[in-house]
Amino acid sequence: MESIWSQTCELTKRPALSKDIEVDVAVIGGGMAGILTAWQLERAGVRTVVLEADKIGGGQTKNTTAKITSQHGMFCHTFLAKKGEETARKYVQANQQAVEEYKRIIQETKIDCNFEETDAFVYSKDEGKLMQEAEAAKRLGIDVSLERHLEIPVDCTGAVRFFGQAQFHPLKFICELANGLQIYEDTVVTEVEDHLIRTSGGNVLAAQIVFAVHYPFLKFPGMYFARMHQERSYVLALEGAGKIHGMYIGDGEEKVLLSAIWGLASAWRRGTPDRGEPGKADAT
Repeated sequence: MESIWSQTCELTKRPALSKDIEVDVAVIGGGMAGILTAWQLERAGVRTVVLEADKIGGGQTKNTTAKITSQHGMFCHTFLAKKGEETARKYVQANQQAVEEYKRIIQETKIDCNFEETDAFVYSKDEGKLMQEAEAAKRLGIDVSLERHLEIPVDCTGAVRFFGQAQFHPLKFICELANGLQIYEDTVVTEVEDHLIRTSGGNVLAAQIVFAVHYPFLKFPGMYFARMHQERSYVLALEGAGKIHGMYIGDGEEKVLLSAIWGLASAWRRGTPDRGEPGKADAT
């Protein structure tokens, strides 16, 4: 089944690599991270190529919630306690700077991607948790407030509201950025050794290599393949639904996310338990 984003945006097909090439930087992966990285490098005058195994925007990017936000659930209080104020502050500031960078790129390049500035809310039944989160967020320099009344019909005590966030159409966004970039689709990277990338259609020699894939596929270092598992989420998209003024996500086991953009409303729910791992007896 196609996502809302892939149903409403058709990306130009790119050729597969069929020869050996040499560039300054090779970006492996043509999702949001890969295309943005390549776009920024090209603007800086760096010869860059994007190598994509399938098609650009065809993985996580086409299935994203499309939120542009530094709000990641109830994380500020816990992160502050675990990492300390200096590290936590750097993290949240980097995330908020990324939100502002999206805004800057869209405004300067005049990309028509249904961009909308809005606020992000994380709601909870736990009064103490909400107060701790709001206090921690303010301590880290985030513009937040503690809201007691929400426009959505959920059972909660209130929500922590992050101001100055946004949402957009992710495929329309990268479609515009991809114009002018050197991109090869259907090009599977089979091996990386020093500065040489071997692919299904040719070799790429690059001074620098960026891995912008869903996970680092090299076996060493990291052995990431041994840590992987599948996760399953559930989403319901409603056309013609009422307007929701903001993006909402619940805390705890009922991680329901609600948002609306250009006449479509979506409700997204993680499986139970929180990870929603298929094959487990208690997964739904």
